[in-house]
Amino acid sequence: MNLRQIELFVAIAETGSFSRGAERICLTQSTASQHMATLEEEMGTVLFDRLGRGVLLTSGGEKFLQHARRILSERDALLQSMTDFRGFGNTLLKIGASNIPANYLIPPLLAPLKENFPGITLNMITGDTRDIVARLEQTEIELAIVGNCLTSKKVEFVPLMTDSLVLIVGSKHRWRNKDFISLHDLVSEPIVIREEGSGSGQTLDDALRLMGHNPADLKVAARLGNNEAVLQAVASGFGCAFVSELSVKYNLASGALYKVKVKKLAVERQIWVAKLKARSQSPAALAFKEALVSYYQG
Repeated sequence: MNLRQIELFVAIAETGSFSRGAERICLTQSTASQHMATLEEEMGTVLFDRLGRGVLLTSGGEKFLQHARRILSERDALLQSMTDFRGFGNTLLKIGASNIPANYLIPPLLAPLKENFPGITLNMITGDTRDIVARLEQTEIELAIVGNCLTSKKVEFVPLMTDSLVLIVGSKHRWRNKDFISLHDLVSEPIVIREEGSGSGQTLDDALRLMGHNPADLKVAARLGNNEAVLQAVASGFGCAFVSELSVKYNLASGALYKVKVKKLAVERQIWVAKLKARSQSPAALAFKEALVSYYQG
């Protein structure tokens, strides 16, 4: 049995004629007769009583018609769903983002994304880079925007943009008016850092090692679970911290925080877009990536 036979059966039942039913779906009457004979043989029952001027459904045919109409209705719903999928009509896109992208990169993108692709609804999960990449590997999300490139055989990372990490202090800190501090000054000052697994923490560690310093030499005063907590702690006068420059521009403008340069130390990282290598991307995911690249790479 195939959908064409079912479609023909319904057409014949609704028109009461093999010839009119065949004409409705663009078949010859002889081909229609062959299809119905094959269908009746497979069902093991007569579906139509052949009359002189047309056909009537048998009791078996009436039962078959009930199910046949439901099958064709589901076929139509499936085709409409796939049309919506290709055209982003009522499409839910599940993504994941680490702290900085989630709070500072994705929100400005929502308005242009909605304007260009109104059918896409974004569902975003937030966590540290390791958590988000793990969710990607488990297919809980389709795309990830993260601040660190992890080693993974399953995941492909593509750079999106460069994010600088800057050293910040509070408005009453003794460094607030200094042009520069040294690495020696840095390792002797209490510092607030993000939790294990954060992209910013790994970037700072890598930059210090590149300068010949052991990250373990830092006087870690606290590990906090999100960027906003770090900003609030430093603004209150608690130590110093390296944070994404994307996240601190309003605090710097208001005078709540101050940026301090460290001699010879540049802390920069890439923001990455990640996907599973083996997973085909949906049209919605491709559109979202296109919007990301267009917005942040111009």
